[in-house]
Amino acid sequence: MEAQKQKIKINEGTVQETLLLLLWGRATETQKSNPRIVDNKAVEIIDQLDYDFSTITENLNELSITGWVARCIHIDRAVKQFIEKYPEATIINIGCGLDTTFDRIDNGKIMFYELDFPEVVELRKFFIKTQKGIEVLLLHF
Repeated sequence: MEAQKQKIKINEGTVQETLLLLLWGRATETQKSNPRIVDNKAVEIIDQLDYDFSTITENLNELSITGWVARCIHIDRAVKQFIEKYPEATIINIGCGLDTTFDRIDNGKIMFYELDFPEVVELRKFFIKTQKGIEVLLLHF
């Protein structure tokens, strides 16, 4: 029997909490019977969090989720078109949060830089491991 992994606690009212909206939206969409986008990494991350998502589900409507999903689909398409034209491109994702775009668009040749504040980068490390083609950098102001 596999030992249960410890879940990562997200404190209310922190910058980490704001990162959950889009992540939760992608995970929720992925779990529908006919999803418009599939983001298994978002589902995996949500499952590893110690957070009460009832606040999100009570205060948001389907229109908000539809907007997030449409934005995600649009960005994925735009980046994929760019990569088709420039297959060895370098892409910079500023304010990456818990974004999982790289997992959906990587062609095995691109270089993808994820930038965010130190506390966000620290949170990302729990869920999104460094892999070939992706670098996570800190933003300092």
